[in-house]
Amino acid sequence: MQPMRFNGRIRFGILALISFAAVALAWWISIRGTGSPVPDLYDLLRLLAAWGVAALILQYILASRVHWFEGGYGQDRMLDHHRWLGRAAVGLLVGHAALVTYTGLRLGDGILLDPGRLLGMLALLLLFATASTASLHKSLGLRYGTWKGIHLANYLVLPVAAVHFFNVAIVDSALLYPYAALAAGFSALVVHRLWGIARMHRNPYRVTAVIPEAKDIWTLRFSGPTVSHLPGQYLHVHLLRDGRREESHPFTISSKPGAEHLSITPKASGDFTATIGQTSVGDGALVDAPYGIFSYCNHDDKGKAVFIAGGIGITPFMSMLRYMRDHDRDRDVLLLWANRSRDYLCFEEELAEMAADLPGFQRILFMSDDPGWQGEKGHIDAERIRRYAGDLAERRFYVCGPPPMRRSILAILRSLGVPGNRIHYEVFEL
Repeated sequence: MQPMRFNGRIRFGILALISFAAVALAWWISIRGTGSPVPDLYDLLRLLAAWGVAALILQYILASRVHWFEGGYGQDRMLDHHRWLGRAAVGLLVGHAALVTYTGLRLGDGILLDPGRLLGMLALLLLFATASTASLHKSLGLRYGTWKGIHLANYLVLPVAAVHFFNVAIVDSALLYPYAALAAGFSALVVHRLWGIARMHRNPYRVTAVIPEAKDIWTLRFSGPTVSHLPGQYLHVHLLRDGRREESHPFTISSKPGAEHLSITPKASGDFTATIGQTSVGDGALVDAPYGIFSYCNHDDKGKAVFIAGGIGITPFMSMLRYMRDHDRDRDVLLLWANRSRDYLCFEEELAEMAADLPGFQRILFMSDDPGWQGEKGHIDAERIRRYAGDLAERRFYVCGPPPMRRSILAILRSLGVPGNRIHYEVFEL
């Protein structure tokens, strides 16, 4: 399996640079066309609006599952940058609105409330409401489905804003051209999203098995079109249960590439996964895959690997280990896996078989709350990483687990002098 090319982030960076530069160039041309020697306040508010729209459309791109950008970027980092661009868009557009209001009051015109400006105010209020609610979803205790619905409502912002821009802001202005290009890009994103939904409906999956693995943990197997994926990648799935389509959720693919059945292994924890065990054989599913860059196959060296898992974070490593068992048997791999107790151990029989079958594979299990456990107790720490991993310079580290555990392990690895380019992880917290 060939490693993925790491160019998605570069592609997006070039696109962002071109977008902001094109807007600035058109803005400057429009100023020169008026004969004004220097930009005035009105010119500045137009630039803020144009950059705000560019930031808004770029953050749509980062949230739209565009594979051309996702490869080598990673959905977690894309979504993090999506949040920052969304905040930048809100800041720029609020600044634009504030300057418009200030200019009107300074000139004695008051606040003009013609239809075009009213639509601009409506678009800004929609953007501010959706962005702030999404950012505060944890404090507000929003369910995942509610959070996602708020994000989808964001797609209403730009069409409303476009009426404002094309009727008020770009009359006889060179800004018409970048605005038109940005609007075309947004339209292409909507078409891409609708096409993806239609493709999922044309190629449905069926649940063929619901396998209890451990306490509150199940493996769901699906039959359907073959997914060409790297071990460690993930998918988005809508389950169709009781005649109702559930919200889309991301889950790591726990099956190996080329397996007869695609599988995921969720743990009951959130508002949706709490009911995962109620899934039945024969239920339908809509699958969008693959995504993510968390795979040892993205690194073509043959060095030693350390997999550090916390709880259900074992799932991407199971996909990798299953793939290794068939295609990369001699690789030196150390698995450090932390759980609360033996109740949450899944795949233990299979992992024991791998330890006996793969010459370079070693697994060490940690239990933080299991008095009868005879192995390692407590949490994975620096001393035990050094003890089991040996020469850290020879190792490449892969980390997957709950956010507190992941942050702790990353801090430990950095304190041990492991360079950042040898530490790999993905983040899936909202």
